[in-house]
Amino acid sequence: MIIHTDGMKQIEANSGRSVEELMEEAGKAVAKAIEAHTEPGARVLFLCGKGNNGGDAFVAGRLLQQREAVFMLCEGKPNTPAALQAYEAAKHIPSLSTRSLSRKIHSFDVIVDAVYGFGYHGALKEPVEKLFRIVNKSGVRVFSIDINSGCEADSGYCDPDALHSDITFALDCYKPFHMMRKDHKMFDSCELLDLHLPHPAYSPYAEMNEELFFASFPHKEEDAYKGTFGQILIASGSYGMAGALSLNILGAKTVGASYIHAAVPKEIYPIAAARHITPVFHPFDEGNYRAVLEDLMPSVRASVFGSGAVYMPRKSDVMDILLQESKGPVVLDAEGLNLLQHNTYILRFVKCPVILTPHIREFARLINKPIHAVMDHRMHYAETFARENNVILVLKGPNTIVVSPAGEYYINQSGNQALAQAGSGDLLAGILGGMLSLTCDVFKAVCMAVWLHGFLAEEGCKTHSIQNFPLEEYPRIMDEVFRRHGF
Repeated sequence: MIIHTDGMKQIEANSGRSVEELMEEAGKAVAKAIEAHTEPGARVLFLCGKGNNGGDAFVAGRLLQQREAVFMLCEGKPNTPAALQAYEAAKHIPSLSTRSLSRKIHSFDVIVDAVYGFGYHGALKEPVEKLFRIVNKSGVRVFSIDINSGCEADSGYCDPDALHSDITFALDCYKPFHMMRKDHKMFDSCELLDLHLPHPAYSPYAEMNEELFFASFPHKEEDAYKGTFGQILIASGSYGMAGALSLNILGAKTVGASYIHAAVPKEIYPIAAARHITPVFHPFDEGNYRAVLEDLMPSVRASVFGSGAVYMPRKSDVMDILLQESKGPVVLDAEGLNLLQHNTYILRFVKCPVILTPHIREFARLINKPIHAVMDHRMHYAETFARENNVILVLKGPNTIVVSPAGEYYINQSGNQALAQAGSGDLLAGILGGMLSLTCDVFKAVCMAVWLHGFLAEEGCKTHSIQNFPLEEYPRIMDEVFRRHGF
């Protein structure tokens, strides 16, 4: 389960265990994990904070078998009753002064980070900041208990001097921080330690994997026909950017969208029609765009707009028609996002579900914030924007974030560097449109599409290089996955 700070506090409060019992359980789990990753006789330095995270370390150090534990009180003695009790029980274990760290740090095999827990917020201060710099430069292996000290559990924000770790041991539940590793790169791996606490049936953080994806993907029944799962409209491309439209279509075909309408500027129709033979094309220009679109809108279940639409005739009017008259979800990508800049208020008057797909730079422009501020607090800005504008936001990045206006979250774990190329976003927009035509649950469909987009890159790299990965292979790669699951 993935849970935020308040949810974790509630789990602990509902566990029926005292703080001391919870601390003993956590310390025991950490001690076993350290033993699994070290050799007998290893010297282990615990960096202990004043709170309960430090208390977990005192318990772990006391319970270590055949290892030499040493404590360092980074901010003085514990200031919570449970942590103080754990400290008193472990006072026989030697301690190291903070002034001696630079001189003696390389005498230890492992450093265990237990300074701050999931309640940490803000910026590091001296002398802890200086200690962390020494540890980060030392090259000694580091294990972090629950959250790397200097990082926030919910937002994923990390102080520039936060402690990097080789392994972070997540206690009982993953927190959003653990799901954003590709973005903050604060640990090499994360291991979940089971504390045997009762979990609630619901978490606002959705999860997705191959099993969950196919549990929700609809089968074609014997009586299915081309319109069973609805029709999809793609309004994309412009002169010089026919490839974006083509990738939208490939994305929709990847998930098996069975009836694709493509409303395209007349100048790229011959290119698109020569490349794809199954979509129904509807070429338009400045004179007939409204008639073309208004004729299509009653029959389509989902729409995609904006990929490669930089030079599309009457592009703003095209987007307005889709937003005003669509009876199903509308995906706005690329130029659709640019058209919303300084004009996001119109989203609050749209009745259909709207899905926006910005990358970090596009999102920073959309909300008029510095890009570094958005990168440091992407979760905060994403959830605020989704709620205030009543949209599902797909904030693309190494760990793409999906946020709904109702406060649902998904932090994607699939994908690799193969997607770091022009066109991968256009492909995702098409996959989104295809999934939205197949699945009625809009938020789930978006999560499924985002996960699949990354997963197929991983699958494809079993036979293709990361450096020169061909996006046009997505339908073929997905066909192999479909057959593997009996579709």
